[in-house]
Amino acid sequence: MEPEKFEIRSVTHRPGVITFEWDDTGDEYRVYKEGELRQEGPVCDFTDDYVKDGKMYHYSIERIRNNRTEDVIMMQTSGLNQKKDAHNPLRYLVFTTIVAKSQVALSWERIPEAETYSVFKNGDLVTETKDCSYIDRDVPDERTFYMIRTTRPARKAEEPMSAGKSILGRIAGKFNPDSSTEEDVTEEFWITKVIGQPSKLLLPAEEWREPDPVESWRLRYTTFLEEKFINNPNVLSPNRTFKGDGRYFDPEGESFRTRGDVTLSYKDPGYPLVFRKEAGKTVAYGLSGRKREEGTASIDDFTIEPLEHDGREFGFELMHSVGNPLTPAPMIDYEVHAILRRHGTFHVTGYHDQAPHHEVYLDKGDGWVPIHRAASKGLAHMSEVIAYQHWVASNFE
Repeated sequence: MEPEKFEIRSVTHRPGVITFEWDDTGDEYRVYKEGELRQEGPVCDFTDDYVKDGKMYHYSIERIRNNRTEDVIMMQTSGLNQKKDAHNPLRYLVFTTIVAKSQVALSWERIPEAETYSVFKNGDLVTETKDCSYIDRDVPDERTFYMIRTTRPARKAEEPMSAGKSILGRIAGKFNPDSSTEEDVTEEFWITKVIGQPSKLLLPAEEWREPDPVESWRLRYTTFLEEKFINNPNVLSPNRTFKGDGRYFDPEGESFRTRGDVTLSYKDPGYPLVFRKEAGKTVAYGLSGRKREEGTASIDDFTIEPLEHDGREFGFELMHSVGNPLTPAPMIDYEVHAILRRHGTFHVTGYHDQAPHHEVYLDKGDGWVPIHRAASKGLAHMSEVIAYQHWVASNFE
């Protein structure tokens, strides 16, 4: 005999409102929002009309039979924000995660002009779909990383200068043998969702307890050159070659172009935010292979801006524009918007040039966890006229 199906059937977002309904098993149900009981009875739907635009919420639904919790569904989603960020289109993207005994269900707001989505589970491609959803019924009782990737032509992007990116991107492609012309005018999008161990998530209210508060968060963002030596794309410069960093992705990699470390302390009064930044040394070689000069780039335009907090969550914006100190060259540009919550969940989103390598890690006291890694597509991609890569990472644990 098949077990009774108890899953969320639909989730609807409207400005200021989230509504969801679930399978009717003939039982009583309890709905909790952020751990507080909001509804109890036989009704199989719930409407929350106390929703802020873009804010993330956690819900749980308990199926009650004979005064005993038989089953639990957990859901994480955010309020619809109709006003999008043109520079950072993933910042307010609605992403819904549902965890039940029988499934992990993911659904996301459509990215304009994106046609297909590739879904990865722990690094392995599992499907390609035109739908904005994915259901996984092979759910291991362990932490799982899901990633969704899509692309769209840069000329269809809403951000400023998109037309210039499209036209000049094709020109830049002719001088960048490491990538195709199509790549040069294509924006890339990555959505990462880290889901915790289901058996620890799917607990009834009487057994669930607030996670131990995070005492300190650390975020590390590093840019680096994988090659040991790299040719200067500016063929007219006497500096023909630059020394690279000679490494691959590594949170503790000692060589880099730039590195920013942000520490947020919840254990100290006022929740201090500490920002440390550094640029690696740039070394240039001439046509003969001899070292011509060296220098360190200015990091004046590598800045942080704290956001408002309420003692339960804290945020900041990181802005980065750092150039080559030895020769005229495009800046390495990126921006990050981060929310780090005291109970252990995070939402970090941003965009960056598609060169050089970019790596972003978080640590909440148990070691570095990669939340974004992007390999370089060639130094020509640092130009402002080339399409950006956009990314967002969050967790449900």
